[in-house]
Amino acid sequence: MASLDIRPAHARDVERLGDLAFIAFYAAALRHAQPPAVSTPAESRRYVEHLTALDPLGGLVAEEDGQPVGFVWVHVRGPIATIGPLAVEPRAQGRGVGRRLLERAIALAGPGVPQIRLVQESWNAAALGLYLRAGFRVVAPLVELELPPGAALAVPAAPPGLAVRPATTADAARVTARDARAFGAPRPQSVDLYLGRGRAVVGERGTALVGYALGLGLDASAHLGSAAADEPEVLLLLLAALARDLAVRRTPVRVLLPATDRRLVEGLVGLGFRVLRACQYLGRGGASSPPPNYVLMSGDLM
Repeated sequence: MASLDIRPAHARDVERLGDLAFIAFYAAALRHAQPPAVSTPAESRRYVEHLTALDPLGGLVAEEDGQPVGFVWVHVRGPIATIGPLAVEPRAQGRGVGRRLLERAIALAGPGVPQIRLVQESWNAAALGLYLRAGFRVVAPLVELELPPGAALAVPAAPPGLAVRPATTADAARVTARDARAFGAPRPQSVDLYLGRGRAVVGERGTALVGYALGLGLDASAHLGSAAADEPEVLLLLLAALARDLAVRRTPVRVLLPATDRRLVEGLVGLGFRVLRACQYLGRGGASSPPPNYVLMSGDLM
């Protein structure tokens, strides 16, 4: 058996890791008769490129004889770390590659990080077993919804006194503070990236920020989140406004949120979103369920 080496990921790995992730996730989805989360190699490469820009020091690559057979990404935000994606090439599965990568990812997060979180697709029993053996527990059910390409979307009317407008870099500090309330720790580097490369809206009453929504368009899909608001009606309005902007790209718009947030799930379904897949929110350490009126950030940051 070839020896397994684990090293940091580099920008030059983007194409190979993107292809590896596409093969691994597409094959797993087909085995379980599930829709693949990533539909083309180009989309997968673009996603790995996004991860590299977001956390250039967070990637780990597993190699056998100099060839990548798996990788994982770690995102540390103060006292909270999130892990994902973790992918192992199908021919290398069942040999402990995923376990070794997960152990190294936990070590990379560091002993000073009391919470580690990840999102796992509910149908993937093998992955769930890996995470449970590593000390993770199922914290909350999640659902990913999708607005089909070209779907008509009517944005609800704003209630009296609420102003909705595009966010700018001048809003970064307030958005970061509101996001930290929902996520549990400040992550200004993530917010700055979304404000600079994506789209964002804020809701205000007078000078008070009462909600925000971030979004990002990738090659074959667009993603809403993170997003949070003081009231569910405000969050739904912000998500609808942002989805309408992102939908002009004629690609599906996806959003990941707690399945137990009934008002938000029903509100998005009423706007034309449909269920794409069921997921689980897993935690290690003191991780707790996502708060109400909160949509998780794309890019495995939650």
